[in-house]
Amino acid sequence: MAIREGQRTGDDAMVESESDVMSGGSFVQSWRLAVGAELARFRRIAFMPAFAAAVIATSPLSAQPSAGDPLEGFNRGSFEFNLFLDGLLLEPIAHAYRLVTPGFVRTGVSNFLFNLKTPVTVANDLLQGEPHRATESVGRFMFNTILGFGGLVDVGGMLGMPERHTEDFGQTLAVYGVGPGPYIMMPLLGPSNPRDLAGLVVDFVFDPLTFVVPTEAGLARRGAGIVSFREENIETIDELERTSIDFYAATRTLAQQFRANEIRNGEPAPLDDVYGEDIYDESIFEEDFDDPENEGGDGG
Repeated sequence: MAIREGQRTGDDAMVESESDVMSGGSFVQSWRLAVGAELARFRRIAFMPAFAAAVIATSPLSAQPSAGDPLEGFNRGSFEFNLFLDGLLLEPIAHAYRLVTPGFVRTGVSNFLFNLKTPVTVANDLLQGEPHRATESVGRFMFNTILGFGGLVDVGGMLGMPERHTEDFGQTLAVYGVGPGPYIMMPLLGPSNPRDLAGLVVDFVFDPLTFVVPTEAGLARRGAGIVSFREENIETIDELERTSIDFYAATRTLAQQFRANEIRNGEPAPLDDVYGEDIYDESIFEEDFDDPENEGGDGG
């Protein structure tokens, strides 16, 4: 029987997006303000042409490897590089995407992209010995594809089907007891580890679209997924950065916790994981009450 780290639920709730209903001059004015703000942001960083090439090789003086992050020097440099690209390209694109598209369009795009992940999810459900969850995923895929205009509408959700979930081969390896290895902040890709990076290769093969759509269409799909995710999490990321003493460390902790939650299918972490010891080990409660030395005040 496979070793399972826990049970999984569906996606965490996304933050609510701002109102998108604009008309006439207000829309044009808002668009100009947004574009002007991003141009100003670009001018502020344009004086650093060598930053993107050098940042990974240059880690902060205070960055010292920790026990759970032996590559912290590299990771912090990679994190700064990713932040640079995010501020330069991804965040402005996400804001522009939100500005020019109504909420129902963005929801449809998100649903469509999620629907395309179903074959990979089903394959890993089966590999993890969860045929019931695989059947649910197939049923939802059929409803959404046939009745939901190719997956633009989550018909399964409207019908009260269980919450959506995703699976990947990294999670499958974890179910069978493969450890994650050291934490890695990958340039462009973000938080990961050797186990999950290996899983990406297998999932690439599991995805039938890899072999039936042109390379350009596959890249466009992944690009759309990145922009959609970034738009959905604009406020969450901004709030995390604003409230974090160490943005890198906060991101690392949340990424690891989120990944562990996916592997557990959303079930609570075992108490020995939380407290760092097996609370069901009766030996930690054993005490020799017959030893006079343990009887305070006796024998006076």
